Amino acid sequence: MPEFIIIADDLSGACDTAVQFSNSGYRTIVLNKIDNLLSLGSRFNAVAITTNSRDTSSSQAIEKVKEACQFLKNKTNPTIYKKIDSTWRGNIGVELEVLIKELDLSFALICSVYPKNKRVGIGGYLLVDGQLLHHTPMAKDPASPIKEGYLPALLKKQTNLPVEHIDLQIIEKGPLEAEKYIAEKIKKNGQCFFIADALEESHLDTLALLSRGDLPPHIFAGSAGLSAALLRQKKNDSKVNLLPVLTVIGSVHPNSNLQVDEMIKKLGIKEVYIPWQNLINYTDGGLNDLALAAVNKLNSGEDLVIRTSRTVNDVELAKSEGIKLGLSSLEIANTISQGLQKFMADILGKVRISGLMVTGGATALQLLEGTNAEGIEVEEEIEPGVPIGKIVGGVLDGLSIITKAGGFGSRNVFCNGAEILKQKERA
Repeated sequence: MPEFIIIADDLSGACDTAVQFSNSGYRTIVLNKIDNLLSLGSRFNAVAITTNSRDTSSSQAIEKVKEACQFLKNKTNPTIYKKIDSTWRGNIGVELEVLIKELDLSFALICSVYPKNKRVGIGGYLLVDGQLLHHTPMAKDPASPIKEGYLPALLKKQTNLPVEHIDLQIIEKGPLEAEKYIAEKIKKNGQCFFIADALEESHLDTLALLSRGDLPPHIFAGSAGLSAALLRQKKNDSKVNLLPVLTVIGSVHPNSNLQVDEMIKKLGIKEVYIPWQNLINYTDGGLNDLALAAVNKLNSGEDLVIRTSRTVNDVELAKSEGIKLGLSSLEIANTISQGLQKFMADILGKVRISGLMVTGGATALQLLEGTNAEGIEVEEEIEPGVPIGKIVGGVLDGLSIITKAGGFGSRNVFCNGAEILKQKERA
């Protein structure tokens, strides 16, 4: 069986999505008959099939997609992508409902946005070259006229399954927020559809990251735009077997929090937050649960952020806790650094990583001393005032490390740093 199967409702749609796979280096064929899948499928990495059901009745479309499903069941885990018309012509709802039920999937995530062809989505509406979909010439298509502009309402007319809308605000918060939203709705609704907004390719990339998450079995549906994003993600994932990057945020500077929030949002990276009051009152074994969570994430290959503050309120809470213990501001900072040193020393002895990013001079120093390092061999700057080098001596000898002061660096400094560390490991 091929690695990818694309199901389209007409031949031109099958071709415009199939070419995205060919462009990504996959040997790809478009079949005009479904039953050719058995004889030809094994010779190609990606196969697009067309049900030729765009302009048929809904009952005919159901039968055609059911026929396709007979070829897909019990096959060796191909990734299935449902190509839909970017202007929502055809029997989209009924066809996806068949796929969900026949293949025992939990949901379909739909996004027909294709920024390169001036298709964007916001508020549940699709704009084509700046015009609302139901105001374009597509609205008068003789075979599939579009009379409803709000896509969730349009889809509800074609299916009995619940339809949910993933607003752009959720997408812009990153894949973890979108994953949380989807999981909540599935728990409430069972099998259902999600229609996602997107204005640009970065939004499609966020949706593509959901394929890496812990969501139940599902199918992506969209135009060539979403399929290209999924292929970009697939390409990135093919590089993994690379060891993860660990980022440690000890600085309380607001800039550092903005930078790490940006990395979490853009790259879908998980975090372990250690409340300052726990570090002030650090005892051996007192943070075992957090340490175990960090070790498990890193050993599963996930990049990770460990941070000791997220907002100004976190800093104020730490000060309050320190004052209760009769500590000055300097003593509070030193006590926190020492607690973080012990926490990190425990973790770093149990994991393998491709590199470290550390913000805050005191944090970097404690980390080096806690691992018996002798220094850092400085190599170059990744941004003004943000050096990269290699740790010299100790248990992390030779490991790449990026250090920075709290206020230094662009908003994307950690995003850029993570990629640079990965590139170094590939080399």
